[in-house]
Amino acid sequence: MKLVIITSCVAGVAHSEMCAAALKKEAIARGHSVRVEMQGGSNLSDMLPKEICQSADVILIAYAIAVAKKERFEGKPVVKVPIDQAIRHIKQVMDKAEEVYEQTIGKDIES
Repeated sequence: MKLVIITSCVAGVAHSEMCAAALKKEAIARGHSVRVEMQGGSNLSDMLPKEICQSADVILIAYAIAVAKKERFEGKPVVKVPIDQAIRHIKQVMDKAEEVYEQTIGKDIES
């Protein structure tokens, strides 16, 4: 599965970085291709372009604040989870992303 992980917290530092690292590690351990973007405060320097987001099978958003530029995900399956829950339940969050992927294989996704 091609997975895009977006994390967002108020400052864009501790929680975003910790959650992004843990989700990425779990995804790679399961054999998935991963791209990561962290948002928060004024940090949008690593924003993934629309082309990368559109090439993903699933968008996984772990949030504490609203995610910027969500139009990049239009038409893609999105799994959203509060960042504090994602940090505590990494395996279950990744299970959910895989479940959504399995449900959408070969299906047209509507936005």
